Amino acid sequence: MPKKAVSAQSIVESALFSAFKSGMGETSLSDIARDLGIKKASLYNYYAGKEEILGALCSYCSDFYSRMNIFEQEIFAKINSTNCEKLFKKSVDAYIRSHENEPLFQIYTLVQSEKYFDKNFLDISQAQGKKVFDQSFLFFKIASAQTKGSAQKSDEELRLYSHFFADGILTRLDYYIAQKKETIRRNPECDAGSLFALPSDEKQITAITAFAVEILKNVI
Repeated sequence: MPKKAVSAQSIVESALFSAFKSGMGETSLSDIARDLGIKKASLYNYYAGKEEILGALCSYCSDFYSRMNIFEQEIFAKINSTNCEKLFKKSVDAYIRSHENEPLFQIYTLVQSEKYFDKNFLDISQAQGKKVFDQSFLFFKIASAQTKGSAQKSDEELRLYSHFFADGILTRLDYYIAQKKETIRRNPECDAGSLFALPSDEKQITAITAFAVEILKNVI
């Protein structure tokens, strides 16, 4: 196997790939070194051992997710009574599709599987869930205020809709990614990065965005 450029970052990325395939507990220094095309001893030039690598992997996942938003900041300034549904649907669609590609596909599946065993991963999952709730609440609040001819919803009502939306979207995302991961695992060439670009399931994505829009309609 040809050697990859080795760095602290590439070691973490190889650990992510190995953990994605086999789980954190089954990932070994040998697996990581094999993916990089180097000797296991070379890993110690960057990390003290497996635990330090996995700690760096957790930080990598947390940092990546901290940059993930279901609604980008510039969206909130654009919301008005005529475009809120279009902006909402487009943002939800993009959020789901972004999880199909590397490295987020691997990060998501790792976080969701490890959150039951490692509080650090549970914290990552809960932080992202809270972000989806907070951003949807802000979107709903602005959309409700901008919509003419209907009574503006109270913050208490908007929070209820935001909880329903966040829980529903994340549950549907989990199911969608679980199915995609199973397809990849069944493919004998699952190491090929191109497989992470499998065609989207348009039927499922349409159903997910329809669910999201129905909640928005209750707000506006």
